[in-house]
Amino acid sequence: MKTKIYLGCFLAASLLAATTSCSGFLDEDPKGQMAPDNYFTCQADLDNSINTIYEKLNQTQSWTNPMYPQWQGDDMTANPGSNKQAVAALDGFSSDGANKGVTDAWNQHYGLIKACNFVLEGADKTPTSEVEKNIARGNALYWRAYGYFYLVRVFGPLPLITSTSLSVQDCGLSSVEQVYDQIAKDLEEAEKLLPIKYESAPRNHDGIDAWVTKQATQATLSAVYMAMAGYPLNKGRAYYQLAAEKAKAVIDNNSTYGFYLDDNWSHVYSIAHNYNKETLVGIDNNWANGSWDHDSELTSCNCFEGLGDGGWGDSWGEIKFWTKFPEGPRKDAIYAPKVTFQKGTEIYKSVYWWEISPEDVWEAIEMEKDSKKLEEQIKKLDATIKEESGKIAAGDMKEGDRTIRKENGIYEKHKFFKGKPFVEANHPMFSIYTTNCDPSDSNVELKQPYDYTKPNYTNMTNGRRHRLIRYSEVLLWYAESAARAGMDLTDAKKYLKQVRKRAVTDYENVTLSDGTTVKIDAMSADQLADACYIEHGWEVAGQWTQMVTRRADELRMDELKKNFDYRVANAPIVVAKDAKGNEVKVKESVSVKNSTWQGENSIYCPYPTTEVEKNPNLKR
Repeated sequence: MKTKIYLGCFLAASLLAATTSCSGFLDEDPKGQMAPDNYFTCQADLDNSINTIYEKLNQTQSWTNPMYPQWQGDDMTANPGSNKQAVAALDGFSSDGANKGVTDAWNQHYGLIKACNFVLEGADKTPTSEVEKNIARGNALYWRAYGYFYLVRVFGPLPLITSTSLSVQDCGLSSVEQVYDQIAKDLEEAEKLLPIKYESAPRNHDGIDAWVTKQATQATLSAVYMAMAGYPLNKGRAYYQLAAEKAKAVIDNNSTYGFYLDDNWSHVYSIAHNYNKETLVGIDNNWANGSWDHDSELTSCNCFEGLGDGGWGDSWGEIKFWTKFPEGPRKDAIYAPKVTFQKGTEIYKSVYWWEISPEDVWEAIEMEKDSKKLEEQIKKLDATIKEESGKIAAGDMKEGDRTIRKENGIYEKHKFFKGKPFVEANHPMFSIYTTNCDPSDSNVELKQPYDYTKPNYTNMTNGRRHRLIRYSEVLLWYAESAARAGMDLTDAKKYLKQVRKRAVTDYENVTLSDGTTVKIDAMSADQLADACYIEHGWEVAGQWTQMVTRRADELRMDELKKNFDYRVANAPIVVAKDAKGNEVKVKESVSVKNSTWQGENSIYCPYPTTEVEKNPNLKR
């Protein structure tokens, strides 16, 4: 493994990690705390403070909790049972302030913001060159803006903290517009300060810039201006023009930057192409560091539970979205074409996610080797058999639903049930974060594009680089924004074709929101804008780590209520036909408890309960 970002100066991290929310700033005991005035004494201090920013950045995405709000999008859903109640509540628009996804989203992003404020207050005091000060300030401004950009789209009005001062007494809420104004201001200043490339590790490694650059800031400004153009600020055409201009600045100078679209869509998220130049902004994860805070804990998140590969099943594909997804290499890379069952490194069953078992299949249970454990295991199995036999005798259970039996002295579990789906989750399965293992050792990860016909890697973590912004998105942001701003459509149509050409079977014809299919060259401005909006959804489907997720797009277009209404109705959807030609119909699994749309209270997450208790100003 080549040099990666050396995450964190542990001294600085310990000083910055204590508390992260607005109320936390008021509660801190300043005794013994490192302050900007006495810390920034040399270049090493400055470097360490930036490393701490990147450490805090890792912790916003290392695991799924801080990203749970993104499940509100129409691309993803969740397991309604298991240990997934927190994400299921957010997916069903029914979370409370005690939800761990709500709390972690708040805490981790405010922790990042605080680390950035620390650098912004101390960088200019460091006895070093103006170039180095600008790099430090630019990185801090960028990631502070990123932290607020995430939070404002999840919570709405926020405490706007731009200082590390412990004397702040008023932590009232700033409006969404005020927060966006600060985001834009930070990014516009960062754009002036940051270089277009870095020369050495940890700033640059493996052929990519790990620290943010001028062009990364321009791409991010395009996303921010688009968000400001749409809901809830609705600044409209003028801001779409600003967004188009920033995206075009990246595109027109790409001969210098060297970004590209991977020729093969299977490479886009592949661990084999971890440091590719399709990614403009990414978060490095240093698996070799050995810390859970520094690696990507997402390798098991797409695989369903119960398949034999240790899957966690955090994210399921939403059914309607999958049925509409255009066929082609992109769909085959984002979703597993088939779901596989494995024992160790052996795949013993491969099925479509919706496929129905034509017969009952029983499987011998592996018995304990230790005599005491074996005795306890047999007691539990016999108890289950007795309990189920009682239910069957009472008419409370069908014989065909029995889960455990003993045949010829052998205990067996009911692996597949006749007439029921092979895959208990019964939803499309993403494969974005899934990787393969060496067939001889499930703990050895293969550095190759994911292949569903090969056994899955069973470790829970790896060094995947999270893609926040990809070049395909910049092309689509320009195209959509230009169309909505009334600009010339020539380049916009060219860029949409460019993105689709590698992704879908029929790249020139696009199905729009109203169900009509239109050739790109024949599109009006409104049709092109709609086509690009839809296309971006396909590009980032299932990617909760993206800066602009499907949920974020739907928020901008004020379409989250459509998701809500679809989930409330939860009508069966035809997903395929079985071998006899019968329609296979499936419904979503997560129910919406509150069937009445609550406007902003449905769109935005509640403020964390622990924060509201300390800061009564947190009221919407």
